[in-house]
Amino acid sequence: MRAAWGPDPVRHEGEFYRITPVAGEPQPVQAHIPMLLAATSPAAVKRAGRIADGLLPLTSSAQELRGVVSAFHDAAREAGRDPRDLTVVNQAPWPTPVTREPIGDGRPFLGGSPRQIAEDLMAARESGATPVYLAAGQGLGLDVGVQAADVDEWLGLLGEVMEAADRLGVLAP
Repeated sequence: MRAAWGPDPVRHEGEFYRITPVAGEPQPVQAHIPMLLAATSPAAVKRAGRIADGLLPLTSSAQELRGVVSAFHDAAREAGRDPRDLTVVNQAPWPTPVTREPIGDGRPFLGGSPRQIAEDLMAARESGATPVYLAAGQGLGLDVGVQAADVDEWLGLLGEVMEAADRLGVLAP
């Protein structure tokens, strides 16, 4: 991908692929397109630390996220890279419920009430993941034929998550 996005003509000789000289048009507008790799397995996390600009882990707990981020940063350092130059974007697994009331036992990571999600966002931030992706309509059953009231409810809950996160000091200034 980096060869295809680089100067023309594109040439690549690798173990698995060979690209004979060819023009790769159109070229991206920005000089460097960040490549984020989705990874959770140890080998994939190590590969991401070696070659990617960031990591998209899909984890089921704050503890698992900490372990994956730590392994990613260790792999980056082993490759002579500075982990501070890399990003970790955490994503809540689908479907993760966003609810008005707290969820008890069995609550999924990044799911539950606005306060519970805000606490998970704090744990994610402390682990080294600052952007967190929550899919639109997650846990509300928003799908084909979405009603305006459902969207309003989702946006209202997201607003409550943001307020709770702000009260905990999770949001960047």
